Amino acid sequence: MDNNTLLFQDKGSGRFKDVKIYPNRIEVLKKGTFGDRHTEIVYLKDITGVNRIKGRDVFLRNRLLTACVFCLSGRPQAQEFVNVLNMVM
Repeated sequence: MDNNTLLFQDKGSGRFKDVKIYPNRIEVLKKGTFGDRHTEIVYLKDITGVNRIKGRDVFLRNRLLTACVFCLSGRPQAQEFVNVLNMVM
């Protein structure tokens, strides 16, 4: 599988405008406080597992012992996000 193959995409919610999962990374288009937008990348090799799903928020554990939080558009999309993430990891 190529590293640029899109496995999951969601429009996101709140500050998270576009959430995408690729075979080696998670890309998130985040909206800043002044209306600016930037892309944040989290590599899957740094993620150790899923901490919990609370509503449409997904909390992931990483190697630095900090939580990565992703806000998706709904609870079913959050569950699908975790399923795809488990499939890749």
